[in-house]
Amino acid sequence: MTSTASEQRQALVTALRTVSADAPTLCEGWAAEDLALHIVIRDSHPHLLIGPSLPLVGDRGSKALKNLRSTGYESLVERAQAGPPSYFPQSFPPLNDLMNTAEFYIHTEDVLRAQPDFDPKHPRSISEKLRRRLWKQGSMMFPMAARSAKQRITFVSPGYGSTTSGPASAPMRKITGAPEELLLWAFGRKEKAQVSIGEA
Repeated sequence: MTSTASEQRQALVTALRTVSADAPTLCEGWAAEDLALHIVIRDSHPHLLIGPSLPLVGDRGSKALKNLRSTGYESLVERAQAGPPSYFPQSFPPLNDLMNTAEFYIHTEDVLRAQPDFDPKHPRSISEKLRRRLWKQGSMMFPMAARSAKQRITFVSPGYGSTTSGPASAPMRKITGAPEELLLWAFGRKEKAQVSIGEA
């Protein structure tokens, strides 16, 4: 069975290859090169995600990041396409799908939707299999978004279901959209997520 995470990794790599290293993304403060570097670090150097901020390894971590960046944008994109070493846990397909499907979908949209020629009326099409997986994974992540917003939110996706999260005493909202759009909204891409918001 095809891995949704592997499909979205390839979609992300394809998106990165359509833009320059300094192209904008929806990740605040990150250009395309920063996003490619993030994927490489996440895949095979996860200690560097926090290393530079730790007193004992900060200098070493910063140097390692600088060395990775110095390999160049094309090299980083190639490494992102190659994925993690085979002995890393996320190389196991079920764990890969759990860890990376939503991550890679969101980051692909971070690249595509940040470009000036993006047409919100024609977002990229995705498979039903991916959409259902994003709904399942999103349902586990929506509570965090509701707590962050300090609201009680009912996330509704026609044909997929609904789920309500947030403090019972908080103001109520209803957010409706396709699973992938709800996921983007929940992960802070609110201006680019194609959802409708109303009273619950």
